[in-house]
Amino acid sequence: MRNGLLIGLLFVMAACSSRPDGVMSQREMRLFLTDLHLLEGVLAQHPEIAGDDRLQVYYYNALFEKHGITKANFDSSLVYYTKQPKRFERIYANVTRQLEQLEKDVIDGKYELAIPDSILKRPTITDLPALAASYRFTPDSTRTRLAFSIQNSDLMTRDVYHLRFRMRREPRDSSEGVYAALRIHYADGHTDSLSYPIKNDSILRRYHFRLVARRNLAVDSLSGVLLGAKSTKGQFRVTVDSISLKREYIAFMQDSLRSRLDSIPIAPPDSGKKAAPTSKTPTRVVQQEAGR
Repeated sequence: MRNGLLIGLLFVMAACSSRPDGVMSQREMRLFLTDLHLLEGVLAQHPEIAGDDRLQVYYYNALFEKHGITKANFDSSLVYYTKQPKRFERIYANVTRQLEQLEKDVIDGKYELAIPDSILKRPTITDLPALAASYRFTPDSTRTRLAFSIQNSDLMTRDVYHLRFRMRREPRDSSEGVYAALRIHYADGHTDSLSYPIKNDSILRRYHFRLVARRNLAVDSLSGVLLGAKSTKGQFRVTVDSISLKREYIAFMQDSLRSRLDSIPIAPPDSGKKAAPTSKTPTRVVQQEAGR
């Protein structure tokens, strides 16, 4: 009898030692898959996150960090266990039992929340000081570009910046090549920008710039101009109001982003293009509409 137990123990040890390096143990796989199903279940209840690939990357990266593995470790483990269906079936049976028990505990009131609500907060939106709320210029007014520049240590990659204002240029305004622009300046000298021409047809128009810090780089500063021009001779008749500059970000991500800038996938650098205002214009491009 003892010999039989010894042989069985040696067989189990040999099977464990045959697991390749980088492949998770059955227990590690069970714990990870349990958390993975919990995460996916919660994301399914929050379409504002589930529909944003940029946000999903951070949640899954946080899950890998919690378990001390990489995506490559998980992929290798998945391949390894799917080739051993009996083991994989046992692992998933335990995952199912654990999830069912957690569901029962939640229903019984053991937890107020299965997952902290703070993890799933909506993006925080803050005002960035830039310009006064409104300006009115007469023929006697001094020419100005209404430019601004903001250097702030809180500015981060993956921030979304919104510049909004209303502007009316009268036909008598003789400036040429009038434009507005918003720019993100990165620490290595790269710049992403959006710009749009300003018409002089006396219509009060609303302008909205939405610019995302897409590059995998630290943000040095944010700048822009509401009233740039190639030529500023002659009469000056412009009204600008409802000016606001806001920063949108996920607060709990900030610390992890600062420490992992080099690991964030870089999106294609497409934010410097201009686009005409049509009904099909995407939200990242300047949008314009007639004021009511």
